Amino acid sequence: MAKATSTSEPSLSARMARQALRMAQGLGLPVEALCREAGLRLDDVEDPELRIPYAVLDDLLERMVALSGDANLGLHIARVDVADLDDPATFVVLTSATLRDAMERGCRYQRVWGDGERFRMEETDAGVRMRFTPVGAWQPAHRHLTEAALVQFATGVRFFTGVDVRPLRVRFVHAAPPDTSEHEALFGCPLEFGAPFNDIEFSAEDARRPFVHADALLNTMFEKQARRALERLPQSSTTTERVREAVRHALAGGDFSCAAVARALRLPSRTLQRRLAGEGQTYAGIVEALRRELSEVYLRRRMSIAEVSFLLGYAEPAAFHRAFKRWWGQSPESFRRGRLASSP
Repeated sequence: MAKATSTSEPSLSARMARQALRMAQGLGLPVEALCREAGLRLDDVEDPELRIPYAVLDDLLERMVALSGDANLGLHIARVDVADLDDPATFVVLTSATLRDAMERGCRYQRVWGDGERFRMEETDAGVRMRFTPVGAWQPAHRHLTEAALVQFATGVRFFTGVDVRPLRVRFVHAAPPDTSEHEALFGCPLEFGAPFNDIEFSAEDARRPFVHADALLNTMFEKQARRALERLPQSSTTTERVREAVRHALAGGDFSCAAVARALRLPSRTLQRRLAGEGQTYAGIVEALRRELSEVYLRRRMSIAEVSFLLGYAEPAAFHRAFKRWWGQSPESFRRGRLASSP
């Protein structure tokens, strides 16, 4: 029987496990034995709604590396096409207007694919980047998970835009493998290993590129489905998600300091910060990302700037204005006019 996940253990969609097992089959590896060792049943893995603990996927990938000797397993898994027609979050990304919009929505609905904030979009001086942080303490499998995620992102951008878009650069936390020629061919940009974060960066021009399947009406429909998919998921137990939820409730007029949230979660502040660090997060980063995300939601609802400022926990609208310009490169008023003009 497939390992069912509980509310006490972070989980992710079994999609990556399906990709890995299909690749294993092509390599002639003992697929059924791999499943048994990981605590999975092959038939269950084909269920598009199955979620498995992260540790199960880690074990599966590490066992595959040991059996196959494939030093670039993550790069190769990324090439295995697994289409989940029941996955609304993927179609939210596919029908987004531009690369930047797709990145924002992908982060917003990422829990459909897996617990925790593995993906985070960040503005840079040159454009925009997507950071990827595997869940939990570092494991050898995380190198392959990271490389698979960033290759899929890079190739997905080319497919969704219909243009041979190349990143400005790609960074990896892990050390460089002996041979990086395959990485260089796939990404087609400068690579950095032993970096402080895993991320892929695109220029501001590429971030504005339209998607070939952009459709505002379909995007709205898929977003509704993605929200329902999130609501059906069990309560997440990652510290990041618990902090996000606590901050969301406390933003408007409450005390959302790290100390206050730690008390609400019945954790010492140092323990809370240590657990967030283990998930690749910081308290300040979570607050910033949540405010940025909610700012778009509230402005779409035609709320006044003063209302949005209050709901996001700012003492005065001027502070919100400064933060908003840092996030979006324009004033809240200009942003809202542009978004409402493009709405169906």
